Amino acid sequence: MNKNKIHPMTIIRHVIQLIAFLLIPGLFASTLNALKSLMTMIVTGTFSLSSFVTIIVLLCITMIPTLLFGRFFCGFFCSFGAMQDLLWEISKRTLKIKKKLPQRVDEGLKYVKWIVLLGLVVIWILQIDYANDPWTVFAKYTSLSGWKDGSSFLTWGGFTLIAIMIASLLSERVFCRFLCPLGAIYSLLAGARFFKFVKPHEQCGKCHLCSNQCAMQIDLSDDYVTSGECIECMRCIESCPRHNIQAQPDKRVMTAASVTAIAGLYYVGTVLPTNTSTITTTQVSTKSYTNGTYTGSGQGFRGTTTVKVVVKNNKIASITVTSYQDDKQYFSQAKSSIIPAVISSQSTDASTVSGATYSSKGLIEAIENALSNKSNSSSSTDASSNDSSDASTSSNDSSTNDSSDSSDSSSTSDSLDFKNLKDGTYTGSGTGLRGTTSVKVVVKNKKVQSITVTSYEDDQQYFEAAKSTVIYNIIKAQSLDVDGVSGATFSSNSIKEAVAKALSITYTNPNSSMSDGGEHHHGFH
Repeated sequence: MNKNKIHPMTIIRHVIQLIAFLLIPGLFASTLNALKSLMTMIVTGTFSLSSFVTIIVLLCITMIPTLLFGRFFCGFFCSFGAMQDLLWEISKRTLKIKKKLPQRVDEGLKYVKWIVLLGLVVIWILQIDYANDPWTVFAKYTSLSGWKDGSSFLTWGGFTLIAIMIASLLSERVFCRFLCPLGAIYSLLAGARFFKFVKPHEQCGKCHLCSNQCAMQIDLSDDYVTSGECIECMRCIESCPRHNIQAQPDKRVMTAASVTAIAGLYYVGTVLPTNTSTITTTQVSTKSYTNGTYTGSGQGFRGTTTVKVVVKNNKIASITVTSYQDDKQYFSQAKSSIIPAVISSQSTDASTVSGATYSSKGLIEAIENALSNKSNSSSSTDASSNDSSDASTSSNDSSTNDSSDSSDSSSTSDSLDFKNLKDGTYTGSGTGLRGTTSVKVVVKNKKVQSITVTSYEDDQQYFEAAKSTVIYNIIKAQSLDVDGVSGATFSSNSIKEAVAKALSITYTNPNSSMSDGGEHHHGFH
């Protein structure tokens, strides 16, 4: 056997690792944050459907394929693992390190990752902030924009990352084997995986090449490779001179299926949460703010997040993200949860927002700085003329419902108030600019508690601008007599009509008599 031969599966694995490193370097950190967010949601008793969906999808991206095929995420997709593989290859060619830890020592140290996981769970329960952990610092510096500021290396996470990198030069996959908190969970799931490697012992020689080549230092002397520590790198299969180790199903089929599953679930995770939203009633802060328009900035995952906050009637009326540097798919998920929650609760307390991630924290910090930075305030009249139709989310005081659009409602407030509602879950649909909007309305204690948009056909950027605002105002006022969102009138009216039909309330949708050349003219903003 040619020792210098590079096997096809090795090439495929490294290509997938490179693609994952370039496209989704922060997936490890995001998955761990999803676990943290789920724990926070449980501990604090807060709930947001969009956050919950995001969390579940993020966990499913790696955990479902692990349960079926094993730890392909660790061997093929994890950029933190790819970094260790690269450092070990450099070490083999320069330092010539070949010694491995004694098997008993290695097996004993593998329990340390359970201690790390337990420690994190305790920290999550106690809600202790441990910003700049090593995997987050790593994810930050996987993009060129992250290197604008090297201060993260001076944090505890930065020093830990450097220590892990040095250790990776001395021992293969040292973090994965001994320290990875997700690896502890994956080892349980992978141990019960449906598809395993078969290695008939009676057909083996005495070379032990498979065990010697194992990146996770697993003893492969049994007939089946059942260890949950296996990261499916396939090196044992490729190294066997007798081709005695077989994947069931075939390694190419298994690899293709697992890679497709992870990639497919990742795609779903970037699309589904942005199309699912529920605003639920929460405890509203009694804090009063000074009317005006304020700007502020906060530190996100990859750079600065800047917002504009409008205060009207001494309440936070709208929040507009004017710039950000984080990855779009992660920031969009944070924005869709944070802004409605802050406006709904009239508070920037992170405990009121379930699933606060690093992008979320940067956004919250920007909002807080805006509200405390009175020098950036414009005249209070600006707050009443906020007609932004971009990524902002607005909220108007229902007690001063002075819509300037006379066509926004064609009925009196009395007929649009919620009265004599019966508890239950109802569905309805309304007509927007591009098509139908469908909602689910939950009535509890004879009041509308939540409104979920289940589908819509209007352009996303305009519908999103209308959705959170209109839903919040309807729930707050317990009435359909609320303002729409300037620049998103058609979508606003479609939501109100859908809620009206769900609750069997008479409501005439003004969209039928309005021209699409109005302020909600998609494609010309």
